[in-house]
Amino acid sequence: MPPKRFFKRKTPYGADSGSGTGNAGADSPQIQFDLGVEKKKVTVRKFKNMKLIDIREYYQKEGLWMPGSKGISLTEEQWNALVNRMVDISEALHKIDDKEQLDVMKVALETRNIAMKEQTREQSAGAGAGAAAEEEEDEDVDDVEFEDVSEAPDAKRVKTE
Repeated sequence: MPPKRFFKRKTPYGADSGSGTGNAGADSPQIQFDLGVEKKKVTVRKFKNMKLIDIREYYQKEGLWMPGSKGISLTEEQWNALVNRMVDISEALHKIDDKEQLDVMKVALETRNIAMKEQTREQSAGAGAGAAAEEEEDEDVDDVEFEDVSEAPDAKRVKTE
């Protein structure tokens, strides 16, 4: 049996080992916002030249706040998509208890999604093919009456900064 080889560790235990503990985030720029609810915090940081927004639960260990496993990291693109849908999400939050209003909102969102898909199809396929697809889609929804809930006067909107 050959003798065992021993290797010296380049970094001491507890230092940046890439495991998420220790000083892994100490060198990268970050800013943290306390949400004030159940130890949840939002952190804006950079990781491998990517801007990330972390929404995460934290716990205390030996006097230090450590990120827990419960949470999500969003890229800048995903965050912008979420922010763009914030009005719809807030509206749905207010209407979730009223089934009739929620159903009307679902139909309006489906209609908007269909329109967005058609616009994307037109841009990728060209004007001729997109116009034919649009006429075909209009035939499917001619018998249905839609109400635009985004302009409803009773809708409560949350200001985003």
